[in-house]
Amino acid sequence: MKKVLIVDDSLISRRMIRQLVSNFNFDIEEAKNGREALEKIHSSNFDIIFLDLLMPDMDGIEVLKNLNQSKRTEKVVVISADIQQTTKARCMELGAVAFLNKPPKEEEFVNVIKQLI
Repeated sequence: MKKVLIVDDSLISRRMIRQLVSNFNFDIEEAKNGREALEKIHSSNFDIIFLDLLMPDMDGIEVLKNLNQSKRTEKVVVISADIQQTTKARCMELGAVAFLNKPPKEEEFVNVIKQLI
């Protein structure tokens, strides 16, 4: 079974993403900030990480940098309300495989998952 990590400081956002992901047969875990996410990532293996950018303690860019430096193989999908092209480009440079605007449209979200599994 594929393992997914949802990283977002907003409980509402995590629930929304969980609902979209639950249509697939995934083992789902959650983290409420980047620091918690990295602890989970380094102690377990995830196939896909859904990552918010704007979070307290450690933001999504820092998580991407850490994963990039650690040569991790998880596929990271950034989901953010920050729609600036420079932000999207930076995320992709750091290894994200997709960037979805927040809140993600169900059809776009499902298409991204289908490409990754």
